[in-house]
Amino acid sequence: MAALIERIESAKTDSVELDRLIAEYMPFIKRTISDAGSMGMEYDDRLSIAMLTFMNCVKQYDIERGHFVAFCATCIRNRLIDESRKQMRYKGRILPLFPAEEDSVSETAEERASLAAYDLEKERESLSDEIDVFSRQLAEYGISFRDLPRICPKQKQSRKQCADLGRFVASDKKMLENLIKNNRLAQSELAKNFGLSEKTIEKRRKYIVTIVILLVGDYPLIKAFLPLYEELKS
Repeated sequence: MAALIERIESAKTDSVELDRLIAEYMPFIKRTISDAGSMGMEYDDRLSIAMLTFMNCVKQYDIERGHFVAFCATCIRNRLIDESRKQMRYKGRILPLFPAEEDSVSETAEERASLAAYDLEKERESLSDEIDVFSRQLAEYGISFRDLPRICPKQKQSRKQCADLGRFVASDKKMLENLIKNNRLAQSELAKNFGLSEKTIEKRRKYIVTIVILLVGDYPLIKAFLPLYEELKS
């Protein structure tokens, strides 16, 4: 992971290194657009959008955004969804020069209903995609998405304490970098900072790591649906 971060930093100013990264990650880019589906666009168009998004991700990436691959996958899917919505809104809309008022209202109502249904379906697909990326990230730390209800503390005070610990790690560049690069939570340091035993930190480790991933990642829909995210707002 450390070597990749160094290459990303280099690629921000070195076009040759950027081209190398694109070539190496092309299978990932193609798999991402394949997983996202056609979305009413030609394959070449989707690939072009995904490649441009990947390049922008390289230029915008920093360690606080979490794992690079997960960050890119989310950005590419979101960009494809945005482009698909734009095309749906404007594709084939040839209106008469002087439409009758009643027909115009009827057409607008049907169009709004169609767009609303489309947006709802895309929101479901986006949530499914987010859960997929989130699950993969959790798996890198030995955490299963399905285990979240089990590892979530039952007492509100304990959940609040874990939320505070997660926020602390997410805001501390050194701790966050250590977690992302080495998959290690600085348990002894957290214990000292919060006056807790390392045993307590270890007991809640998976839940704390989950909170950190959620905070630094691009998961707007998961944040809206997961009960644990409510603890982070207080």
